[in-house]
Amino acid sequence: MEQSIPIQCIIIFVTQLIFIGFRAVNIKAIANKNIPTALISGAIIHLSWLISITIGVVNANKIMNNFEVKYIPVILCSLAGGLIGTYYGIKRN
Repeated sequence: MEQSIPIQCIIIFVTQLIFIGFRAVNIKAIANKNIPTALISGAIIHLSWLISITIGVVNANKIMNNFEVKYIPVILCSLAGGLIGTYYGIKRN
């Protein structure tokens, strides 16, 4: 069963926020040679990326192949989550 567009927007926004936010943590941990933090943050990055990219690809495919523009909000939520995650990651560190 396919999830509704608002649910997909929320999931992809949160997973992008986590992905980009933890990427900054991961880079800092690697630079500091903090192996436990690097491994944990790396796992969080990977799982959030996997969820986000799965939803994003399915929706992008629907837009590209079927011209279903109703899925554009999901892509925009992905972009917004990534941008806010980047801002948070830079400000936090």
